[in-house]
Amino acid sequence: MSILSNSKNYIHISDINDIDKSLDRNIKSALKNIKTSPSLFPYKVEINNNKIYFALMTKKHYRESFFILSEGNGPGFLKGSLSFSANLISVIDLFKNKSHIEKSSVIFNHGFCCSTLLSRLLEESFNVLSLKEPPLLNSLRHHLENNDDDKDITNTILAIHDRSFSKNQRVLWKPSDYAFDLIDITQQQDVPTVYLYSPLREYIASCSKEKRREWIAQRANYKKIINLFNLNNSNIDISKTSIQATLYWCSFAQKFINLSSNKNNIVAVNSKTLLDNPKISYKIGKHLKLKRKFNIFEKSNINSLLNTYAKTDTYEFNKEQRDDQLNLIIDKNLDDIIEAEKFAEEILGMSIKNFKFKNEIF
Repeated sequence: MSILSNSKNYIHISDINDIDKSLDRNIKSALKNIKTSPSLFPYKVEINNNKIYFALMTKKHYRESFFILSEGNGPGFLKGSLSFSANLISVIDLFKNKSHIEKSSVIFNHGFCCSTLLSRLLEESFNVLSLKEPPLLNSLRHHLENNDDDKDITNTILAIHDRSFSKNQRVLWKPSDYAFDLIDITQQQDVPTVYLYSPLREYIASCSKEKRREWIAQRANYKKIINLFNLNNSNIDISKTSIQATLYWCSFAQKFINLSSNKNNIVAVNSKTLLDNPKISYKIGKHLKLKRKFNIFEKSNINSLLNTYAKTDTYEFNKEQRDDQLNLIIDKNLDDIIEAEKFAEEILGMSIKNFKFKNEIF
């Protein structure tokens, strides 16, 4: 059931500490355990309006919400039995004493690199509560652009994603690429982290697909990235998809290099490595400090996942089909891609052919 299907019964709770006796009993029970249980998932926050929105979710709802960022009907979208809003300040008060992330691990990514697939592979083999693209992490990243010292909001949003259904269950965050800058905060707390990325050539091809050209064109301030890299912008055509994708890819790569230089809790994984050998997910799970679980259907479910990369399982798509699609795009745009790879080498001072990070899982 979509959470929006209950909009007619929508309620607002002014004070989350003062539970109204007339509230639905399931909401009342969840509110009593909100500090430790993820039964109430925060799916939207309006910081300026002092509102936070929750969906009442079971373990099954979480499993069915492959793409938790999106509200709506249909397979894969955010599920829940009830929804309501609450006074944000009262929620901040509840979590103000919890400023350290204890139960969570993170998969950061630059988009179009099979990070949702990796999350789902880990779900089959490990005891995790998987949060794929939780929307409040995007909201936090946006808020911190102009409020970089807002510790109350930061602590609350991080803490409210650090709850699991059992003592041995860790929470696996898979933020969207937009929230990548939060890696600065999670690294301050030594959160076990994986950065999943694609080879630059594949990433440019992925960004060159149909509507994705519009997506990459709007995804970043490319003049700002050029300035950060101290590049001479007079000869850089930022209207080209290949250049936009390269600047975005390099900005992620450089931040990872800077953060991982003296850290053991953050490693990179190449999507090609993952797809060529999906069993590497066991190494990744170990790095993320996840606990193995018994799953009698693990092998068959993993085989099924490897034949559909869709967030909603609505069509067949596997490694070979992905390779064929990307290779066709690469062949059509080879001159631009070669130019972009040389540009990336200029930016990073590293060879792009067979590129790899020092802290990388193979």
